Amino acid sequence: MSASGSTLGSAEYAVGPLDSKLVMVTGHTNCGAVTATVKTMLSGGDTTSVGGSIGKVLDDIVDAAKQAIKEMPDGTVPELVKLATKINVFNSVRRIIEFSHIIKEGILSGAVQVHGSVYDINTGKVEFYGEHPELEKIVGKDLPVYKFRNTEYTLRMSASASPGRSATAQASLQRLAQGNERFVKGTTKKLSASKEAEPFAIILGMAAKCVVMERVFDVAPGELLVQRVAGSIAGRKDSTLFASVEYAIGRWKPKLMVVLADSSSKVVRAAIDQASGDVIPTPPKRGVLDRVMVSAMRAKMQVDSSTKKMTAAGRDLRIQQLTTELNAFYTIEQLLQSDIIREAVVEDGLELHAAVLDEQTGVVKMLGEHPALEGIVGAKLTSE
Repeated sequence: MSASGSTLGSAEYAVGPLDSKLVMVTGHTNCGAVTATVKTMLSGGDTTSVGGSIGKVLDDIVDAAKQAIKEMPDGTVPELVKLATKINVFNSVRRIIEFSHIIKEGILSGAVQVHGSVYDINTGKVEFYGEHPELEKIVGKDLPVYKFRNTEYTLRMSASASPGRSATAQASLQRLAQGNERFVKGTTKKLSASKEAEPFAIILGMAAKCVVMERVFDVAPGELLVQRVAGSIAGRKDSTLFASVEYAIGRWKPKLMVVLADSSSKVVRAAIDQASGDVIPTPPKRGVLDRVMVSAMRAKMQVDSSTKKMTAAGRDLRIQQLTTELNAFYTIEQLLQSDIIREAVVEDGLELHAAVLDEQTGVVKMLGEHPALEGIVGAKLTSE
């Protein structure tokens, strides 16, 4: 792939005005250009004799072909073509990042990811490779969230969540946990609204669920600031959601924000289907699904690469669970792009916790803060 011209311009337009979060560089099996280049390199020739646009295409593939031959000197032509195709995809990823200031800045801010993949023209299956293994070297900066994304994620539903770093956040988390326990047991209190009530926590997510969040946590009306959004996503940085959350932080200065995910979210399910090649949705739906697909693809790659034996149903459930949790943490990453929210975390002790509501039981499982939080905000966060 060329790192200039209309192709790169289209990608920049997608991550700029269209606010796309993912750039996918896709090669395909049995590529004629890759095959021709590999055969030329094996015969000791070069591509200089090939003129015009075809020669330029082959020139871009030479390095991949040479590297494939070096790594697999005894490989057959089909084996070398397969390896060279993968290498060429990652070379294209590198060139895109190096030549595009817009995409590089998106990566550095955490707003954009560039992944590689190969489409099998015989089966229709797409093999996802993920981000470039040398991404930090390419951008010249340590990327804590990149490390988090490329480390196998362990589900937190069965683990003990962080109790909170500050006494205020701990008290708020405990209050939510105790209220949720009463909700599950059916022993909620009769609470009425008070003019003096101020929100002690912000709850973000679950637009599709009709249940009242104050009931789920058994608190009085006005004690929670609830922001409902499909897929528990953050949306665009300049959106109404960001403005509303930023206003709430400035006005009431709560010490806790919970990104609440739905264990059986239809948005998550649709994103997983999209990652598996489902029919492209309408633009408005795609605006939501694109953000969730970042986590769906990671979950799918992790499960597909696992050596653990699973039934088809078990595999689907694991992908759903992983996507749900990862998406909650991804939303926290996006929220922390806000200077106001990030400053509140670093300076004022605001804590952003992920959580999952089990649709069947009503239990809310707290997952804790983002595992790479200090790297995201660029500061050491102390506990009281």
